[in-house]
Parts: sequence; structure tokens; C-alpha cells
Amino acid sequence: MAYWSDYQCPFCKAFEVGGVEGIPNPAVLPVLIKDYVDTGKLKVVFKDFAFLSEDSTTAALYGRAVWELYPQKYWEWREAMYHAQDEEHAGFGDEASIVALTKKITGVDAAAVKAKVAAKTAEYMLALEADKAEGGVFGINGTPGFITGKTLLPGFMELAQFKAAIDEQL
Repeated sequence: MAYWSDYQCPFCKAFEVGGVEGIPNPAVLPVLIKDYVDTGKLKVVFKDFAFLSEDSTTAALYGRAVWELYPQKYWEWREAMYHAQDEEHAGFGDEASIVALTKKITGVDAAAVKAKVAAKTAEYMLALEADKAEGGVFGINGTPGFITGKTLLPGFMELAQFKAAIDEQL
């Protein structure tokens, strides 16, 4: 399953960790991981679709650097990012707040991550643009967006809808 997301998107947060005011549905991704990924039935490929603000792009750049330097810590960092997310276009999400959050992840050198972002911004931006363009080809025009097999799942959906689409392919 390819999954296009934006770190500033409240529906992505709801999908990944839940707890979003106005979106009462429980998080879906942890259940998909437990029921499908951990059992070897599904692989989730994260794709960037940073479009909501400059903070979206900054977060995606840092995500790339964390993945490159500390792939074993990426999931922990990603969850921390979504837990820290506040209202769209509000406080959290600028470089200073992302660096501060990254410092809290044991085993991750936030200064090294910041340096990697500085050194590879141009390369990472090309990758971000490629992810977004690829999503557009498949009909993704916002976040979250999913493709599983040949099935487009646009937007946040309940667990049953994901399970139906995945089970149909299994």
C-alpha cells in the first residue's frame, strides 16, 4: 500500500495516531500494521505529499534525513511528529520545533539530522516533488491518499474500508 501524507494534515494524524478533535475515528494504521504488516500480508510505502504549508515541506525534509541517518528510529520519530502536531498553520512544525522534537528521540543526533537536511535539501526536494507528482498520476490530490493494488482510497476512511480493499487483493 502506497500512502501519501503531510505531517501537517489532521486527517493523516487521525489515520496514524488518532486523537484529533472533530475526527472521532480511532487510528487505523496501527491496526493495519498489526493485522497485515506484522503478518507479512502488506507492506506500507510512505510517500510525501507536502502541500499544506512551508512547515509541511520542512517536516518532510526532516523525515527524509531521519530515514537516511536513523532508519531504525524513523517510526518513533514519525509517531512523535504526529503526536506533536497542533492545528494546521499553527505553532508546531517549523524547523526549530522539529529539531527540538528530534532531540527527544533517544539515539538520534538532531544536529546531524539538521546538517543532513542542509546538505541534501535540493536532492530531498526533488524526491518530494517526485512523490507528489506520482500521487497525482494515481489520482491523489490531497492527504491522506492511498493506493493498494489498483484501488485508490482517497482521504481518511474507517478501518473496515481499508480491510475490505486489502482483503480483496489477498
